[in-house]
Amino acid sequence: MASVPRDAEKLLAIAPERFVAERKALTKKLRDEGRKEEADAVAALRKPSAVVFAANRAARDRPKAARAAADAAVAVREAQVAGDAEAFGKAVADLDDSLDMLAQVALAHLAKEGTAPTDAMRRRLRDLLRNATADDDAREDLARGMLTGELEVTGFAAYAGVAAPQKPKGRASASKAPTRAAQAKERRRERVKELRAELADAERELREATAAARAAERNLKRAEKAVAALRQKLDDS
Repeated sequence: MASVPRDAEKLLAIAPERFVAERKALTKKLRDEGRKEEADAVAALRKPSAVVFAANRAARDRPKAARAAADAAVAVREAQVAGDAEAFGKAVADLDDSLDMLAQVALAHLAKEGTAPTDAMRRRLRDLLRNATADDDAREDLARGMLTGELEVTGFAAYAGVAAPQKPKGRASASKAPTRAAQAKERRRERVKELRAELADAERELREATAAARAAERNLKRAEKAVAALRQKLDDS
């Protein structure tokens, strides 16, 4: 990603419908301060898609998960190169757990913004997160919540040319493998439970906020009618 002025970092986590106005205001502010190069850099930023916005918000809301995903992706590559099957399995499980966490938080943000995530949007989100961890520059952008666009959907292309480590041979190694797999599966199961609980909380907050907003709108209309009626009576007096 090209260098983004520090002043503009918040733009990459602003809801898409507010992005253009915020970018214009910041560009003007930087030009007024004589910071032409930074103003040009901000003006060149493209409006993020809803998927990119959600991914950046998720990374900023869950910085530990974003950093863990970046670190796990590096560990996957290193384990592949070293041919370490045990380290490879652990790194893949850690990566999946972190990406699942980020995806669920991102989906919750889309729901809060009034966007019902479609199946296609869910796929784009997961592709973005996984491909970001496979690219050296994008990996750090994801860890900081600074993605500027959706990457090419190429799967885990950065590791495509590296042979996966061979499974350990021998009775002793074979007997341990199911235990590690079971542990990884259990960790993922627990993570899914946590994510579902968090998503349920976010959805409940959204419903409560929506109900409060509707109630406030009804109260506003009643108050406006009351004021109008009183003004009319005053005029008639």
